[in-house]
Amino acid sequence: MANLSWITLKGELQGDISESCGTRNSIGNKSQTNHLNQIMIYGLEHETTRQQNVNHHELQIIKPVDRSSPLLNKAINDNETLECEISLYRTTPTGMQEIYYKIKLFKAHISNIKLIVPHNIIENGNEAQERVSFIYESISWEHCMASTSAYSLWSERTF
Repeated sequence: MANLSWITLKGELQGDISESCGTRNSIGNKSQTNHLNQIMIYGLEHETTRQQNVNHHELQIIKPVDRSSPLLNKAINDNETLECEISLYRTTPTGMQEIYYKIKLFKAHISNIKLIVPHNIIENGNEAQERVSFIYESISWEHCMASTSAYSLWSERTF
C-alpha cells in the first residue's frame, strides 16, 4: 500500500484553499473520503543546510491539478500569507493508515508554481501535475508516533 501525504492550506485572504480538494470532482477516482478537505501530495522535497548559519530552502510539493490549482495561482499572484500543515502517513502492521509525521509552515508564501502536462505520446497515461514551492517564516517538524519535535526560523542569524 502506498504511503500517502496530504497538505492543508489556509490563506489569509482566501481561507481554506484545500477545501473539497480530495473530492471526486477535484481529483477523480483518486478521491478518498477521509481526506476530502486536503490536497494530495505525490512527492515532497525540503532541504536545510548549514555552513555558518542554518540555511532553509524552499519546501516543494508535487500534486495533481485539482480544485486548489486556480486558488494557488491567485495566492502567488497576491503574495498571500499561508498556513500549511503536511501529514505523512504510513501503513500499520494491521494494514491501517496512520499519521506518523507532520510538518507545519508558518507565514508561508508560494515562491513558484510549475504546471507539468506530460507529452501525450511519449508519456501516455501520465496526468497533469504541479510543482509548488513554499518559502516560510518558520517551520516545525513532529514525529507523532515517537513523540519528538523541533522548530526553526528562516532567518540570517547565527546560532
